[in-house]
Amino acid sequence: MAKLSKKIRVYYALGQLGWSLLASIIGTWLIYFYLPPEGSGIDIVVPQGGIFLGITLIGIITAFATSIDAITDPWIANKSDKSTHPLGRRIPFMRKSAFPFAMLLVLVFVVPFQGDVHILNSVWLFIIFTLYIIAYTSYVVPYTALLSELGDSTEERIDLSTYISVTWFLGLVIATFAPSIWDVLLQLFDISKTLAMQITFGMLGVVALIFMLIPAYGIDEKKYCKASATSLDMKSSIKSVFANVDFRYFLLSELGYWLSNGFFQATLVYYITVLALQKESSVGLIVTAVGILSFSLYPAVNKLSKKYGKKKLMIVSFFFLIVSFIYISFLGKLPFSGIVQLIPVIVFFAIPSAISGVLPNAIIADCAVYDAYETGENKEALYFGVRSFLSKVGIALSTLILPSVLAMGKSVENDTGIRISVLIAAGVALFSLIVFLKYDEERISAKMEESKIS
Repeated sequence: MAKLSKKIRVYYALGQLGWSLLASIIGTWLIYFYLPPEGSGIDIVVPQGGIFLGITLIGIITAFATSIDAITDPWIANKSDKSTHPLGRRIPFMRKSAFPFAMLLVLVFVVPFQGDVHILNSVWLFIIFTLYIIAYTSYVVPYTALLSELGDSTEERIDLSTYISVTWFLGLVIATFAPSIWDVLLQLFDISKTLAMQITFGMLGVVALIFMLIPAYGIDEKKYCKASATSLDMKSSIKSVFANVDFRYFLLSELGYWLSNGFFQATLVYYITVLALQKESSVGLIVTAVGILSFSLYPAVNKLSKKYGKKKLMIVSFFFLIVSFIYISFLGKLPFSGIVQLIPVIVFFAIPSAISGVLPNAIIADCAVYDAYETGENKEALYFGVRSFLSKVGIALSTLILPSVLAMGKSVENDTGIRISVLIAAGVALFSLIVFLKYDEERISAKMEESKIS
């Protein structure tokens, strides 16, 4: 196989920037757009309260889409693993799904009857969001599976994970600066805030599409990847993946991480505007500050993980995640200005952001390579597909639970729901830490060293 050049690494990482931008728009703005705070100026187009056992429409929609993913994630992953396409096992999926992925993201925020709470708006959102999740899987699962195949060693996989963690943060930063874009549109044109937001998401969708197409057309998979198609069907592949006990512990820990992360991402705008009494535009500034500080820590994470192992650094990550949530529960009650109170949030979150941005993908890739050595079957996409499904389950659970918790109070006058949500997130992060302690990194590393895989 050809040696992996810096150019190819950059091409690969830019794909992450594209899909991270789309995913971050959903994670940051979906709940805020459809369950807006009073006085936000955003049109209300779907029912706001609980419609079944206190669960909101948004929660039901995301839960349904995730249940569909229980089938589509492993199915797409297995199709990719078994593919014998002349262009490779991953690239054809990425080429075909990039445009639907970006287009459906935009359509999630556009309903047939704007300005009215109409039943067809709910039906539309139900269908479009489900299709968006399927398109998301069709691009992201084959894309992430490439990491195992482009990286020939655990050190190289850590390096690739570092590259894509940078672009993942850039995607998140761009998404959180969306208010700056729609504020400019509101100043230039006589349009509603809702329309300005929709135009903003449309513009960002085009940008994301361009970045997603770069690795799809810029990487020659046959030139850089040597893995062969698996012969296992979906059921056998899934059974084989879950036979890896260490991967099971990692998955359960990841489920908790994505649940708590979903809480943070969806409620960040509430932390800043309600608890700290800052403007919507401050969301982008805070996320940028976290990203810059995280980037400065990436070289240290890269070197320390190679020297001391990934597990120890992941434990540090969970510890700071828990501390961060506990601190946020006190926002607005401390004896200094809101913007000053947000500074510790930046510092506390930068550490777990740097670690969790780099290492999880490398851990999954190690598990997938180890499994290929043990079984003789290459199931990289399924490993990342199962992880992708669990991450979406975590995010869906946060979307299912969070609106009901926020219903207890999400305003300046009554912020009870916001503060309770933070404590729930802290508890979930603690659960993830306890589970991850059971992950046996030494066993996987020893086997890979023995087989000269790494």
